[in-house]
Amino acid sequence: MIQNSIPVSDLNQLPEMLAAAAKKRGFASVAIIERPGAEPRSCWVPQSDREPAFLAYSITKTFTAVLVLELCEEGQLNLDDRLARWFSDIDQADHISLRRLLNHTAGIPDYGGLRAYHEDLRTSPLTPWSFQRFAAETFDKGLLFEPGQGWAYSNPGYMLLRRIAEDVTGVPYRALVAERIAGPLGLSRTSVVESIDDLSALAPGTSTALSPDRTPRDVRKLYHPGWVSHGVIASTASEVVRFYDGLFRGALLSQRSITEMMELVTVPTEHEAASRYGKPSYGLGLMGDPESPWGLIAGHNGGGPCYSASAFRAFELGGATVCVMGAIEEGFDAEALVFDVLDHLAASDGARR
Repeated sequence: MIQNSIPVSDLNQLPEMLAAAAKKRGFASVAIIERPGAEPRSCWVPQSDREPAFLAYSITKTFTAVLVLELCEEGQLNLDDRLARWFSDIDQADHISLRRLLNHTAGIPDYGGLRAYHEDLRTSPLTPWSFQRFAAETFDKGLLFEPGQGWAYSNPGYMLLRRIAEDVTGVPYRALVAERIAGPLGLSRTSVVESIDDLSALAPGTSTALSPDRTPRDVRKLYHPGWVSHGVIASTASEVVRFYDGLFRGALLSQRSITEMMELVTVPTEHEAASRYGKPSYGLGLMGDPESPWGLIAGHNGGGPCYSASAFRAFELGGATVCVMGAIEEGFDAEALVFDVLDHLAASDGARR
């Protein structure tokens, strides 16, 4: 169904683009804010009276970064604070700053490529690893490189940031997101999910990652959100674009903090995140590219069992922000559709000029 239909001169092909990407295989949604502060325009398939919600997966990292920077603005944290203040047993913790955790230059290993993680997920999808197990399988075994001397995407790094935010505030992560981000922006369908019951409101979908024989299983009944070590947001495409639009408009952070977030470090070209970018980069909780076909863009991707998401702001296209989310595990590329929408916006912008 279409909400606030996009002018024909801008994106008359948006519903067709989404339908072609989804290919009638499941739920998917796209939302766009064409100019900062505008209301989002959205459409989704299949038709329903209510916009579907999805797991945002690593888009959650931007939420965590916002929380950390808010605490820095309040004087409770500093980006140069050392990890040793909270986790002194981690190798070289006195050389790992919050900034390095946020931009993945700390050397903290990830678990995404670990066989044990995926085997346990298949055999026990309702019983996620504990904090201690995530630690034992990753940073307890040492760092990938000297802090500040490389770049490696790290979910456990953000698990540590979540714990730090909870420690300094005495408030659970779920409540921090609700009180400091979702509430102020009026995001009524955006929340941290922590149990199977929390998944019941999501768009239905299946995953082959949750069974030993790779039989597709209903994610909402089997996938415990605790398998995402740093926490995971559930939301809609229209609320995710409102989050990024609000963030970059200064509704959550000062311009100084936004500038800190946008200090990008280059991602190694061999990393999978580099596949479609002109100059793949990462800031503080933000994927970015200063040399994309649309100029500077920033946002984040997210993916896991069944659900995928991508959201980016194109600063040189009038600040347009696009989000695509889906509950289709194979053959649905959320980021590719975001980029297709940006192509259409760029063509429309060029025609108007």
